[in-house]
Amino acid sequence: MNWSRTQQQKEILQGKNKNTPGPSNEKNTYLAINAIFAGIIILVFIYSGFFCPEKNDYPLECIHEKITGQPCPSCGLSRSFSFIMRGDISTAASYNEYGLRVFLFFLFQLVMRLSNIVYILRKPVHLKELTIIDSSIAIITFILAFRQFFVYYLKLLF
Repeated sequence: MNWSRTQQQKEILQGKNKNTPGPSNEKNTYLAINAIFAGIIILVFIYSGFFCPEKNDYPLECIHEKITGQPCPSCGLSRSFSFIMRGDISTAASYNEYGLRVFLFFLFQLVMRLSNIVYILRKPVHLKELTIIDSSIAIITFILAFRQFFVYYLKLLF
């Protein structure tokens, strides 16, 4: 009985036992999460490059503005991203003053997600530490990039 328990523990550590959580399953989950986030960001960039700001052919409208009649901090963000993708930073800033900051957040996140994937596939890692560092960096950069949205909606609430 003791031998089988030890053998099962070895299989878990080597990732051979697929029915129980172990390092291999956690690694695959972390890789999948990074791949999904990277894919979503790539889709945002494709969306921004595909739709033309001059034609005003964006399929998504601002729900906040439709409901309240007032623009919100994200109004013009799609157009801003489109101009950034085309290299026109000054026009992008005229559509949304926070556009470049938010765009850089997404670009940084894409680079970080892809770097995490490559790093995990190439080297054995301490996944717990990497996850803590990754999450901390993601939260801090999110707050820095989107702080104006928090301020805006907090003012609306209070």
